[in-house]
Amino acid sequence: MQPNVVLSATGRPKSGKNHLAYTAPDPIKVYCFNGGADYVATKFPNKVIDVHNFVLPIVESETDEWALPVWAEFYAEYNKDIASGNYKTVILDTGTEVELFCRQATLEELMEIKPSKKKLATNEYVTRNLRMNALFSRARNNGVNLITLQYLRQEWVKSKGSDRAEPTGEMILDGWGQTEAQADINVEMEAKIKAGKTIMVATIKSNRFDRTVNEKQFDDVTFDEIMATVLEEV
Repeated sequence: MQPNVVLSATGRPKSGKNHLAYTAPDPIKVYCFNGGADYVATKFPNKVIDVHNFVLPIVESETDEWALPVWAEFYAEYNKDIASGNYKTVILDTGTEVELFCRQATLEELMEIKPSKKKLATNEYVTRNLRMNALFSRARNNGVNLITLQYLRQEWVKSKGSDRAEPTGEMILDGWGQTEAQADINVEMEAKIKAGKTIMVATIKSNRFDRTVNEKQFDDVTFDEIMATVLEEV
């Protein structure tokens, strides 16, 4: 019997992350924070895919409080959906934006006590981490597949003795720093042109089932094909 998993798919925009996610077992629930999920869902007419497009506020000042209502709506709905047993797979589209809303909502709660507060202190990230961890644990413990989609960002590192960070030239996951540790399977997506056709190339970067398949690449892969690969020797 195939276990439920947490799968992280990371890549640039339009690299096939959603398409891969929608090949997972249905019914599927998508929590979309960037639009476009409905269109991709039409490519899978034989699947049950429910999409909730969260309406994001227009933010024009750093003093605006904008994340708390959206985060509260999402968090309550997510927990209800997981507990309901109505879905085999849930998708964070994207986990990059979910982490942003979680972090900002945590800050805004503190701003209600101290309005002059501008950013989280190091010790105040505990709440953010606990809430993000709960998203992963709740799906895993209830037998639901969780697929979290992330963008990539430039890595910046401050060298010893330097006052400023410099780009390393490497691209890393943009979002919650513990995503790859929490995920059972980490996949990196890239769109490439082969024989005049755009395809999505998926690379298994790490997984908890069979490390010998790490760095294995697939063209236009499906969720079931990835699962068959990592579980082959289990």
